[in-house]
Amino acid sequence: MCTWQVLRACSMALKKPCCIFNRKRLIFLDHNFHLHVRMSDVAGQTVASLARPCFDAPEVKDNKAVYMHAQRSTKTFRQILLSGIVGSALLIGPTSLSVAQPETSDQVTEALSGVTTTLTGTYLSAKLAQDDQDLALAAHFYAQALEKEPENSLLLERNFALTLAVGKHDVAFKLADRMAEMNALKEAARQKAAKLKTEDADEDTVSVEKQQDDDVDHRITPMVHLALGVKALKGKSYTSAAKNFKAGMDELTNHPVDLLGPAPLRRNLNNPRLLSASAQYGPFALISQTVLHAWAVIGQDRKNLGAALKTLEGFDGSDVNQFFFSLHSGLIAAYAKDYPKAIKYLQESLEADPNSISTADALINALLKAGNEKRANEVLTDFLRSAADREDKMWLKTTYGALKPVASSIRSPQDGAAELFTTLGDALSQENAIEGGALYLQFADYLRTNHDQTNFALARLFERMKQDEMALTHFDKISKDSAIYGRAQRQSGFTLTRLKRPDEAITRLEGLLGDNASDLETVSILSRIFQSEQRYRDSIGLLTRGLDSLKTKRDIHWSLYFLRGSAYDQVKDWPNTEKDMLAALKLFPNQPTVLNYLGYSWVDRGLKLDKAIEMIRQAVALRPYDGFFVDSLGWAHYRMAEYEDAVNFLERAVELRPEDPTITDHLGDAYWKAGRKNEAYFQWNRVKTMQPKDDLLKQVDEKIQNGLIDTQDPSKKEK
Repeated sequence: MCTWQVLRACSMALKKPCCIFNRKRLIFLDHNFHLHVRMSDVAGQTVASLARPCFDAPEVKDNKAVYMHAQRSTKTFRQILLSGIVGSALLIGPTSLSVAQPETSDQVTEALSGVTTTLTGTYLSAKLAQDDQDLALAAHFYAQALEKEPENSLLLERNFALTLAVGKHDVAFKLADRMAEMNALKEAARQKAAKLKTEDADEDTVSVEKQQDDDVDHRITPMVHLALGVKALKGKSYTSAAKNFKAGMDELTNHPVDLLGPAPLRRNLNNPRLLSASAQYGPFALISQTVLHAWAVIGQDRKNLGAALKTLEGFDGSDVNQFFFSLHSGLIAAYAKDYPKAIKYLQESLEADPNSISTADALINALLKAGNEKRANEVLTDFLRSAADREDKMWLKTTYGALKPVASSIRSPQDGAAELFTTLGDALSQENAIEGGALYLQFADYLRTNHDQTNFALARLFERMKQDEMALTHFDKISKDSAIYGRAQRQSGFTLTRLKRPDEAITRLEGLLGDNASDLETVSILSRIFQSEQRYRDSIGLLTRGLDSLKTKRDIHWSLYFLRGSAYDQVKDWPNTEKDMLAALKLFPNQPTVLNYLGYSWVDRGLKLDKAIEMIRQAVALRPYDGFFVDSLGWAHYRMAEYEDAVNFLERAVELRPEDPTITDHLGDAYWKAGRKNEAYFQWNRVKTMQPKDDLLKQVDEKIQNGLIDTQDPSKKEK
């Protein structure tokens, strides 16, 4: 939802103009729904004013200074709205609201306690928080909205999904019980109204019938059945679970239309919003309900293997369906101790995804339990040779090196269902479908608490939600003997660094690394953290140890040379910087990051300009939407005194990276050299609002005071 749409909705609801003000821009909507944007300079003088129904008007786009501010205003408006700065004019009665970035749902509830809201304002706040993927805040506002309209089935469903997504299992499943009761009442009312419908039925009866027909639809039913089925599965009420999952399957099969329409979900699954919706209503929902029904059937009696497997047959042969249905057919057969069938299905699943350690683990174990050590060794050898993840291979080799069967990781229908939810939830969250991913991962945690794979997926999810404390909590739950322990420790190093706890991150990673400099993943991450703390010499030493541990250097090792070269650059060791960048390009000749870095370094030093600009052009061609690369190309033209070309590229770079102070400063310099001095001053003033480093701040202050004089002009440096 863009700023204009939000303001229009608010103005229509309140029947009055609405406005927001932030820093030096005022945005308001008048009674005619025209959007006004007024920009002011540092002194407060108006430099631009316009009134259009949206930001896409040509007059806005032609004024790039205003347009770039306008493009960022949606995010600004959301922040203002959700922090309550809009106040009584928009959402909340006399009480102002200020949220200090709470992370957990309990913190959100505490922060917002005592705030009085309207239903319209609360619902709008919930939608905005949901769109911004702030699930805790969205859950709070949906709960408030539900209090105001407790019979609203849509609010109830959204409240359930988001309450579960933020980890409040008990509260969520109480809401699921309410959904079931509401659905049953509505269905009974609909049937009664249909039965009473006669030619002489009074208008009230007809009205009731129409209302119930409007309210009862498939959109809520699949979620109700999923929630109740999972709750029954948790309580080992397998008959009830199977009944609910079957009903959910039937609804999704017979009524494939969902909130967003069937076609987009099937043709555009790379859209995060559609992916999240598909977790509840679309193809992923059908996969989950189908597999869950099979697990519930086998839970009733292991002799039901045939019926359980039949549930998973007959679906289309897409790669996604093939993988999940083959994998869970194999896991269900293994649970029923029918190892020949398990082996058949698990081999199909491993062919669909040869790098799946969970499938390889299950297949090797089934082969060993069937007494086929030779084939088990072949699968193990093939996986160790072809799989990419070093730690997965080490864990599998340690577990099955003696070719002896071990206890299965799937020991119950609850484990099998949790395995499905973890896989689907992790896949959704990796595609930035945060809500759908959170919902499935919390289902997994509800069914199988504190499992390593689920904790890792939840930690990564919380990272994407910028809730690093919660992410760290889940990383720290992962056991030391887990195949993913090292991966979790490395990732938590980044998490600790973002939490301003770099010393803890360094201690943790140094403990993981020990004397094993051949652990290049840990070497790489630790060296980055050293550099973020300006410990460049430590980074250089660590990377040198890592490179020295290599007997043969391959293309994947380019990043080690690049990291060391960038560290040399920070300590002003240009010869070694250039040497390492060239070494990285030798291993990976078309690596765009290295092409850009070395090309920019040559340009900035006035060296090999023709070759440098060609390298940067190559980098931009490979990554045309990378603002830093486009900035390098513009800066190269600037250094060659091609100022009009410089302006064109630097304007594009600022559009791509509007909050980067260095790129904005470059654009100001280019404007000055192109004779556009007022615009240069405007850009330099913008730099000061971006928290630039001290040396850059000093430079722009001098430019604002004196203009760009030769001593400050990089193009005048000696080459």
